Amino acid sequence: MRLSGKITAINALLKARVFNKKTPLLVTWEITRRCNVRCKYCSIWDDAPEELDTTQIFSIIRELSLLGTQVIHFTGGEPLLRSDFGQILEYCYKKGILTSLNSNGTLVSSRIDELMTLQVLGVSIDGPEEVHDKVRGAGSYKKAMEALAIARDRGIQIRLLTVLSKYNLDAVDFLLDRAMELDASVVFQPATELLLGGEGRNLTAPEVERYHRVIEQIIVKKRGRQARYIANSVSALKFLYDWPDMKMIRCLASLISCRIESDGRVCICFRNQVRGATIGDGRQSVKDAFMKIPLVYCNKCCCASAVELNCLLSLKFDAIFNTWRYLLYRWLFRDGEGQ
Repeated sequence: MRLSGKITAINALLKARVFNKKTPLLVTWEITRRCNVRCKYCSIWDDAPEELDTTQIFSIIRELSLLGTQVIHFTGGEPLLRSDFGQILEYCYKKGILTSLNSNGTLVSSRIDELMTLQVLGVSIDGPEEVHDKVRGAGSYKKAMEALAIARDRGIQIRLLTVLSKYNLDAVDFLLDRAMELDASVVFQPATELLLGGEGRNLTAPEVERYHRVIEQIIVKKRGRQARYIANSVSALKFLYDWPDMKMIRCLASLISCRIESDGRVCICFRNQVRGATIGDGRQSVKDAFMKIPLVYCNKCCCASAVELNCLLSLKFDAIFNTWRYLLYRWLFRDGEGQ
């Protein structure tokens, strides 16, 4: 991130916290709903609306860069199913926007040359091979671990993304061991009660008391020698502990972030579908769509990144330190010239 970008981000955070001024610093973009695997907790792939084309996406990226967006986090579906994804990353790079990607890992090795401007690759890992493949399909674990290794070897920062379900509550030590071996971190969050992207009951959701005990164990580890391998802050973990009966909070994250869905709809996040407008069709600017999203109170938030942003803007000291430590590491050791 360039010095100007860092100054922009700090100013926007201060204005958001003090004056409730909205700036889309971080945009999560569901670039497609198409997916090549069928995870047990997800039905996003079963509802694939029309997608924005490359020209529309470039137009949105141009406006986001003018609005001060510093990071675009691409998710899906599986973003690498888009043949133009490498072009999209390259365009973000030219506009000075950092990028991260959530992926199931199956296509990373075949597309790695197109990912060289990517800052962070997050790959879903549920636990040991037999657990992971039970959730995501035979052979998924080997492809996911291969993706993490090849990205790390190419200098891309990597993260393990773990959905805590009834299948992997005893796999925390295994996951942290893999993170240590890969010099990575793990993001933990609970499975949703309903299927991700649908209304059906999620049969992978964990038993509540066991889940609570595991979060308590992760908090202990976060305060110990394995802290650097756990991406969540303690404050965020304490908030996630209350799943499925989440606290009602004012969504401060919506002051500095939003979600763009695959068809151009803009909303607060995946779980709270309060929307501003649809963009990408020439009828609505990104700025107008973002500004129309109201500040809301919500008790649906179990998304790790949204919880972390809310803890940060709520001035939770450990969340600030957790973010600062990550940024300091990147700024001192990982940022390339011009990034």
